Amino acid sequence: MFNLRDIVQSIRDRFDAFQERLDFEFPAISRLKLSILLALSVPAFFVPRYFVAFALMVLVGLLSVLTSRFELGRFGLELATFSSVTMAMVFPPRVAAVLAFVYIVVQMFSGSTPGVYLTWVVPTYVLAAYIISSVNTPSIVLTGLYTTAGSQIFFSLMTFVMSRSMLPKYLQYAAFNLIFNFLMFQTFGSIVLSLMRA
Repeated sequence: MFNLRDIVQSIRDRFDAFQERLDFEFPAISRLKLSILLALSVPAFFVPRYFVAFALMVLVGLLSVLTSRFELGRFGLELATFSSVTMAMVFPPRVAAVLAFVYIVVQMFSGSTPGVYLTWVVPTYVLAAYIISSVNTPSIVLTGLYTTAGSQIFFSLMTFVMSRSMLPKYLQYAAFNLIFNFLMFQTFGSIVLSLMRA
């Protein structure tokens, strides 16, 4: 016969164990970091377009932390490309370039993978956002697909030049990244643009 008190106690014990594991794997954010994040978010709540841009920045960092924590990086999961391209289709060139810089830096440092890649990845994102914002790009899906494919080809070439042994692993990442970004632009691109232009 089941004892309700024992069942409740068992559930509580499991919850406490889960909470302890969660606290260990995801340590509490310091008050200083939280204060800085809140200070940066204040203007976003008064300007809808900047709110979407800020929300994307948070999502970029969150996904980067999760992919790094659970070692999912090889599957090409990242939001910096999607965020940079969509914002570049709405904001003027200089603002788009700054946002792309913020997105890629947040992504790389959140995932603890800066290193030598910063020297070519960051300028590529900034330049791509500036160009996209400067020209008339009617299709978010095609723009996103061309940007992802072009940047991944360039990154693969740089990986070949700088670290040839890493190329097979990077090509796997690039293939997954192309598929992931195509699905992101196809599914959410028009939604984000409509929110920005509302």
